[in-house]
Amino acid sequence: MYVTDWANPVVLRAGLRDGRVGPLEPWADMRGAFPGFPDRYWLLNGIVADPAGRTLLVASNGTEAVWRIDTATREIGRLDLGETSFGADGMVLRGRTLYAVLNYGAPHGVYIARLDAELRTGTVVHRVTGDTFDLPTTLARRGCRLYVVNSQNDEPPGTPPYTVTALDDPMCGSDG
Repeated sequence: MYVTDWANPVVLRAGLRDGRVGPLEPWADMRGAFPGFPDRYWLLNGIVADPAGRTLLVASNGTEAVWRIDTATREIGRLDLGETSFGADGMVLRGRTLYAVLNYGAPHGVYIARLDAELRTGTVVHRVTGDTFDLPTTLARRGCRLYVVNSQNDEPPGTPPYTVTALDDPMCGSDG
């Protein structure tokens, strides 16, 4: 299991031991991928893996980028999405389609990128933005629907209603 640390530019890993999740340990230090970038502004968020577990994609609000990590070599590189700002929070990877919610550095909403077979480059093919999103933090995909969690982090704690925005997946029917 791999997790991000929002406050530190480090990906953590926990192995399975006797059928239980072991302790989280520092696994990949992101600082080497973007030397000189201030540690406190990496703001690591969403993390997804390809089905084989060979490649991780790690979102960074601070760098407004998604970073690719080879799990065998721990080599870190920036996912090339052209000039598009892509400081994602939560993400879903389905085949070569990357779904992400953005709430920083771009209009709030769902951004969908089509990636190459190696998950090194891609093109944003859909942007769904608008007033239905309130600082979206993560999303899920079920069938041909996307479900986006609105954090409402701009409201005082405990202030309902909490909302989830449901929308049609514009990629439904593609080969993913």
